[in-house]
Amino acid sequence: MNLALFFSKNVSLKTWLETGMFDREIALYKKHEEKGINSSFITYDKEIDVSISSKISSITILHNRFHLSANNYHRLCPLLHTKALKNTDIIKTNQISGSLAAVRAAHLFKKPLVARCGYMHSEFSIRESGAKSRKTKRKLAAEHRLFTNADAIIVTTNSMKKSIVNRLPGVEHKITVIPNYVDTQLFKPKKTQKEYDVIFIGRFSEQKNLHSLLETVTQLNCKTLIIGNGSNAQKLHNQYPSEQIHWLGNMPNSHLPDYINKAKVFVLPSHYEGHPKTLIEAMSCGSAIVGSDAPGIREVISHNNTGLLTKNDPASLLSPISRLLKDPAMMNQLGQQARRFAVNNYSLEVLAEKEYQLFKKLIQY
Repeated sequence: MNLALFFSKNVSLKTWLETGMFDREIALYKKHEEKGINSSFITYDKEIDVSISSKISSITILHNRFHLSANNYHRLCPLLHTKALKNTDIIKTNQISGSLAAVRAAHLFKKPLVARCGYMHSEFSIRESGAKSRKTKRKLAAEHRLFTNADAIIVTTNSMKKSIVNRLPGVEHKITVIPNYVDTQLFKPKKTQKEYDVIFIGRFSEQKNLHSLLETVTQLNCKTLIIGNGSNAQKLHNQYPSEQIHWLGNMPNSHLPDYINKAKVFVLPSHYEGHPKTLIEAMSCGSAIVGSDAPGIREVISHNNTGLLTKNDPASLLSPISRLLKDPAMMNQLGQQARRFAVNNYSLEVLAEKEYQLFKKLIQY
């Protein structure tokens, strides 16, 4: 079986590598390879470094070797990669962004189209720009075009499925819920010295609400590890100069389990999420979790069972973090239950098989 994956617009393998996503993102396609699926990646790289290609030698990389602008490449890539796309069995999108190229390719070469999306771009846009903004209208139009043209739709949560069905009732039969996966053999509990009280992993964006967490840990004066980056990194460093806060930039996904296991509590204080990968990775490591009672997080965490949910202002975050740090038995219990939940619901092996069965059904393989 041959699969062609269309990357999000402007996203390259280099982007995956620089943001630490590379290992996590390719894990699914390495697992598919075991089932005889040959994958081709349609990316926005203009050059492919040997250090990247050597890591995925079994995957065909179709990139922007023509050095076109991102817009022109997006428009023309179905034609530029005609030979490979003619021979593919399934065309899949990685997200909604850039999906028009995949829709065109599916029509041009008469291939089944799988629309995969990890979060609803339109809903994020509504929160950031408003329901009536031009940006939101463009996102809604892109989703409508993709979902109506797709032969199958993969979403990561039931709330995403409900959102699509409410707007497009005729597509319900196409939708399959396949959560984000985690490599539970890589992300697992380890007996190691706890060097940090709190850990946060993510982008330094307004959505992630890192400011509230930093306010909280400053009040608690607890040792905190922040992994990630953003355009406001230096500003945050200057605003929170505490020696108790340790900053690390982006790093390969495979390095994260060691750091997660060195911390007592994992905190995700976001205003909203899709289906947060770092959260389920921390759960798989058996971490005690504190998450904001927000969309995308409350669907993953069962309060007082697999973690603690709270409002995401500094005063509200302070109580559950402090409570866990004072109660090792509770930390251990929540961590064990979180690990069990992650293994049962988010393991790479189970979810890769579910996607594989969907592919087989589409092409009657």
